[in-house]
Amino acid sequence: MRGECKENHLATLRTRYGEKRLCEAAARREHLNYQRLSIGASPGSGRVKSLLAQMHQTYYFGFAEGACILAGTLLEQGLIYRLGSALDERGPLPFTRGAEKRWLQTRHDLLELELVDMLDLARSEGIITEGRTLLLAHEIRWIRNMVVHEKIPKFRPHDEKHLEMLVTKSRRGRVRYARILLDIAEIADLVDERHSGSGVLTAYFCVSRTRMVLRHLFKPRTEAKKRDESGGSLLLWSES
Repeated sequence: MRGECKENHLATLRTRYGEKRLCEAAARREHLNYQRLSIGASPGSGRVKSLLAQMHQTYYFGFAEGACILAGTLLEQGLIYRLGSALDERGPLPFTRGAEKRWLQTRHDLLELELVDMLDLARSEGIITEGRTLLLAHEIRWIRNMVVHEKIPKFRPHDEKHLEMLVTKSRRGRVRYARILLDIAEIADLVDERHSGSGVLTAYFCVSRTRMVLRHLFKPRTEAKKRDESGGSLLLWSES
């Protein structure tokens, strides 16, 4: 009976993820054209690599909202991992939020931070050194928040060369928005321009830009301990 039930589920999955779905997934994977990311072997690296794989697979099979949410989660875990390494190397890290000033002494202290705080700390500690990378990280954060709390934002035609997406930056007090541009040439082989309102473009943006941020976070550094585990511009910018 159990074997028959299993066969029924297998038949359902073969129908749901048939040749057409696999071809679409293969096209997205080919278009992403990613290069290997070296993550490391310290405690926490496994979590980052697992989320990286989940983000890729979710995107490949067209689950746009899930890919955006996983991109934000992966970004957060990548920051926790790198800030945790900074704690091990440098000792307690100074953290300021408004009038609050304190020292972060353990990884548990890092877990209490919001993503926006982690990004500010990563910048002040020299972990994120490029304004463009910081901006990308905030754009991923804004998109993730919109997907979770509102709906997935979508790119719309802007001009002959770009698509444009309007995202909510903050709802504290007066609502503030940001505009994100995407080159049409970058996604020419991914989706027909007539369907530029598809959520797949938002997912592509989050996945590709999260990889860019991770590449910056885990760029080769001079270390006493060799890392052996791998996973499959502007002025410095701050949120106003």
